[in-house]
Amino acid sequence: MDRVNVCLAGTGWTASNHFAGYSAIPQKACVAAVVAHSDASAARAAEVWKVKRVYRSFEEALKDDGIQAFDICTPHYHHAEMVVAALGSGRHVMVETPACTSAEECRALRIALFEHPGLKAATGHICRSWPTYGRAKQIVESGSFGKVFYLSSDYAHRSDPDEYPSARTWGRNPRARVGMGISYHSVDLLRWMAGEVEEVSGELTDRARIAVLRFREGALGHVFQSGSVVGPYSLPLHVYGESGTINCFWEEQTLKGRLHTSSDWNPEALPVTPLHGRGSPEWIYEMTDFIDSILQDGQPVCPLLEGIKTVETCMSIEEAMRFGGRVRVRYS
Repeated sequence: MDRVNVCLAGTGWTASNHFAGYSAIPQKACVAAVVAHSDASAARAAEVWKVKRVYRSFEEALKDDGIQAFDICTPHYHHAEMVVAALGSGRHVMVETPACTSAEECRALRIALFEHPGLKAATGHICRSWPTYGRAKQIVESGSFGKVFYLSSDYAHRSDPDEYPSARTWGRNPRARVGMGISYHSVDLLRWMAGEVEEVSGELTDRARIAVLRFREGALGHVFQSGSVVGPYSLPLHVYGESGTINCFWEEQTLKGRLHTSSDWNPEALPVTPLHGRGSPEWIYEMTDFIDSILQDGQPVCPLLEGIKTVETCMSIEEAMRFGGRVRVRYS
């Protein structure tokens, strides 16, 4: 296979970014089909994106033998069923976050992965595609950083409904209210850096949530989330190892990072990443990684199994917040 024909399910904010990502790598991928439920979405796919095959249902698209991969950007309460169907039809799949929304769906996805080991399945934890965090991951894994003993990330953002229109549409559906306790993007970022989480606890008010994570390898993690913070989008990362410190922070709409290996001011600058969304090249990185995993028979930067484990960790945090105390993370 020289080029992957992708069917994009959805035409909203995320799907538009994914479409732009695939369009930037025409030698590797082509959005050959789109699933669009409404007349307006179908018109957008045909007239703006110039996609020739527009299906009005996911079931129709599954019958198209010319599709090698599905990219699912629908409301998250449809994710699991669509992933299972796509894998069952013999197609590779990329699914937006969260990959699923319940323990039952986590188990269903694990079974589908077990039954189709030869297919590539990824989930869109976009932070793993940011060059700043990618370099941080390399440093942590290099051995020179020493054992990680503490790390933290915040998700502080009062989102603009004009930027995320789903907040006014399907986001108002009661099915969209997912019990995950805390920001799954921050939790996934910490899991990527420090490994499996063994135990969690959490506290919340009507404006703020915090979670404490105990990792199997001994590190402690902390996540803060709030949708009431007045200020620009922020998703920083701080990692403390026995031989170094990594600080990643947002400054003037750019994610920057520094590695400190002594108490002197001689940090190593990490690669920068433009602000999330708004034409950022992050989508090119993410779509390229997914397509390369198919063409080169490799592992995507965020395999679906990792997305499932992040959901399971967050559901345990939700349980800790609801009932108090510490909760052991249970993997289905």
